[in-house]
Order: sequence, then C-alpha cells, then structure tokens
Amino acid sequence: MSVHGFLWIDKPKGITSHDTVQRVRKIFRIRKVGHSGNLDPHATGLLILGVGWGTRFLPYLMDLSKTYLTQIQLGVLTDTLDITGEVLQRREVPALNEEKVRGVLRQFLGEIDQVPPAYSAVKVQGKRLYELAREGILVVPKKKRVTIHELELIHLSRETLTLRARVSKGTYIRSLARDIAEALGTVGVVRELRRLSIGPYTVENAVPLEDEEGVRAALKSFDEGLGHMPEVVLRPAGVGVFLNGNRVALRAIARRSRGAGSFQYVRVYDAEQQFLGIGFLTWDGLYPKRLLPVTG
Repeated sequence: MSVHGFLWIDKPKGITSHDTVQRVRKIFRIRKVGHSGNLDPHATGLLILGVGWGTRFLPYLMDLSKTYLTQIQLGVLTDTLDITGEVLQRREVPALNEEKVRGVLRQFLGEIDQVPPAYSAVKVQGKRLYELAREGILVVPKKKRVTIHELELIHLSRETLTLRARVSKGTYIRSLARDIAEALGTVGVVRELRRLSIGPYTVENAVPLEDEEGVRAALKSFDEGLGHMPEVVLRPAGVGVFLNGNRVALRAIARRSRGAGSFQYVRVYDAEQQFLGIGFLTWDGLYPKRLLPVTG
C-alpha cells in the first residue's frame, strides 16, 4: 500500500507535536512523518502532518497564516506564559470594558515586534529555548517581526479575555497574551489555546488522533494537501524538461488555473492529471522547486 500524502489531525491537549508524529508513525508503520508547524502541548487543534513523500512538501505549508481561539487569564504571569507554568507574578486587574479592550487590540494589528517565550522552540546556538530552560538557563530571545492579521474579542469577563486571532508564521500567542495584558495594565497568560485553521484548512475537517481507524482513512492526496496553490498542466514536451529540473517554457504549459500568475508557487501536473511536483511560475517560464521522487 502506498502511504504518501497529508493528514489533518485534531491534536489533543497534553502531548507535543512530536508525540503526535510518533503516534502517526506507529499507525501507518512508516518512519517518514513530519509536521508543518509546532503546536504547544497545552494547546489543541489543527496540526498538518506530511506522510511519506508528503514530508517533501511541508515547507510549502509553513508560511500560511494560522487562526487561533485563545482565552487569556489576566492578573497572573508564569515562566511559560501559559497556565501550566510556575507563577512569577500576580497583579491586580483594572476594570475593563469592551471598548477599552478593542482599542488595545487595534494597537497590535499589522506588523509588530514580538519577543518569543523563554519556553519555546526557538533555537539559540543549536539548542531550543525550552531545552535550555529545563536546564535552568533562561535566555531572553531576540525580537522577531510578525504580522497580526485579525484580532477579535469574543468574550470579556472580570479576569479573562477570549480572542480569535489570525496571525503570520512564527507568531507566539503566548507572547501576544503577555503583551496585550501589559497594554491593559496588568499581566496575563494563555489559559486555553486552540488552533482553528492553517491557511484554508480548518480543524472541522481534521480527525481526532485517538481515532486510529479514522486516521488511517483520512490520508489526503497531494491535490488536497496543497490545494491552496493554483495549478498548471504541462504539455507532453514540458513534462520531461520539468522532471529533469530544467526551466519549462511558457509555450509548454497546456493550461493553468485561475490565479496562476507570475511569481508564485504552483502545483504541476501532466496531461493525465498526475501530480509531478511544485514549480515557481515567472514571466519567462516554470522553474521546478520540489519534485516527487522518480520511481522505476
């Protein structure tokens, strides 16, 4: 049985993204499994996995925006910036109303500089920060530029905020919670976090990790897993050129889907609609970027 493609998993609370990968390896009895973006152990929600040859194409999912539903606990600060960590500080929560909170949220829209949590997967001199933190070495990470596309207030109570956030690759919701709380005149951490979507792919279409039979049946094709990209179909003369890693002239493209313009990545197919790989389309042709392995 050929096991190549993508999985949309609804990760449960209490396990790491790597734990999820390990379980899927056992379910499919295959070593080659990876994920497209880490999800904290305390968090739940959508985790996209590549299986078999699907792992080759995971980098083309990593840059997609991500949407989260999060509840922020105000008045407490922990070393991990979520409710599971050791309490470092408690501070009074000022009286808040929806107008004030929405005003603060608007300050975070667009490009911002963000300091990742000390407990995170950011690497310093080859070691991840959470590994250093577990050794008792707390490193203050460098600021990084991220983009907050949307911030919606869902619910406000005396000491919690529930937000829906759509953010760029590399954004830490725990850091965002800390910074929003500070702007509100207090401290805060993530109490609950759920990833709702990655690009156009939503958790409603994901399968629970606990459902092994469901996981086996849920493997997505390259068409589905890379469906956010437009497609091009090559004429027979262009197929060999593409598979040999060379630029394909525009005249060798039989057709392209709407949105397949210059300077973007596209899914590439032959005339029989067989997936060949990913190319980069420009004004002077199609450049191969990632191909399926050639099998004899």
